[in-house]
Amino acid sequence: MATFTFDGYMGAGPAWADFAANRIVFSGSLTDLTAAITVAAFQDGTHAGNGTPGTDQCGANHANNVKYLTGSTMSVNGAGSEAINDTNLAEIECSLRVHFSHGSAVAISGARLYAFDNSVVTNEAVGIDMYAFERGVAATAWTLINDDSGNIGGDNAGERLALGDKTSATDHYWYIALSASPESVGAKASFAIGCALTYS
Repeated sequence: MATFTFDGYMGAGPAWADFAANRIVFSGSLTDLTAAITVAAFQDGTHAGNGTPGTDQCGANHANNVKYLTGSTMSVNGAGSEAINDTNLAEIECSLRVHFSHGSAVAISGARLYAFDNSVVTNEAVGIDMYAFERGVAATAWTLINDDSGNIGGDNAGERLALGDKTSATDHYWYIALSASPESVGAKASFAIGCALTYS
């Protein structure tokens, strides 16, 4: 049997913990998941919320926040600007770990992460700009995976983050930074993250 989990670095230890039934909440504050993000600005906090946004469910440690600054720079948990690359962004600083598990050893190809409208996987998320970055593949720039006003987003070629291939194993992990910005005032309910791959 194959399973996906989306994990945040917020467990005891600290350690990676499954977001499970909670939602990834982007907010305008490192500590308050209800703080609004200014239109055209990027989030200052990433949280696990049990609703929209609900209450903070981060657990023993708080989920990490990686904020888009420019196409090649970031701020981690409110710190100063740094180039986004494998040296400056540690695995344990990433917003998200995608974990794919299979009962037998499989190799992975064609993996990708995308933003969509929480209904049709090829539709962009509504009212959102989003950038993503995969640590561990020698990338040095963010990838735009959603721009509602530009009709970019969904599981479409050129509108998603291609993830690194993996050799045969039962467990596979990808370490991802995510940064989001609202295009307009108001809650963004038509917004989700998806992942797909081929295994053999």
